[in-house]
Amino acid sequence: MITLEKLHDALYSTYGTTGWWPADSPDEVIAGTILTQNTSWTNVEKAIQALKANGPVTLQSICSMPLELLEAKIRSSGFYRQKAARLKDLSCAILRNYGSVESMAMHHQDEVSDFLKNIKGVGQETLDSILLYALGKPVFVVDKYTARIFQRTGLMDKPDLRSIKNEVHSLLDKNTDALKNFHGMIVYLGKDYCRTKPLCGNCPVNNLCAYATNSGRHSD
Repeated sequence: MITLEKLHDALYSTYGTTGWWPADSPDEVIAGTILTQNTSWTNVEKAIQALKANGPVTLQSICSMPLELLEAKIRSSGFYRQKAARLKDLSCAILRNYGSVESMAMHHQDEVSDFLKNIKGVGQETLDSILLYALGKPVFVVDKYTARIFQRTGLMDKPDLRSIKNEVHSLLDKNTDALKNFHGMIVYLGKDYCRTKPLCGNCPVNNLCAYATNSGRHSD
């Protein structure tokens, strides 16, 4: 029978330390959380590289950049007009309220959460990604891959945000590095194998997975 610990250990045997979230700074992480909405990471990387053309990605540079130029730079991420407006609003709001990401990280998690969730474009996944990867708060990020993997493997019949977080936090406690890496491994498993149409054949957890074993899909 699969357990969360078995899933974690099987993923770690395959992926090890992932280094997720890939970014050069907390400011860049925050930019990435908006850019990654409804698109692939490949498209985000193109947008980030365009933003880096004249120097590091900072909230200050984004906040002060003309909206039309910001739109042009992040065009590859899709929904670029909407994302440019949201990214600019978020960057300027953080600077107005805290002065910097580093200063924001020193405030209590609940206070920062209340502040961020009132900014347009910051949904639960974006909020948790900022808390964990930019601010170092012990919050597990639940995305579409997580829910899919938890359900397919048989960990949960009907995965929901609260249940998933409770399980993961119980296993990994407040170890931010472990929380970051577990989410990173989930992302890689989702991209590599547990897609909408799963590739069970070489999946590193197929011997633990209810979907793979019950459906006889090891040969997919």
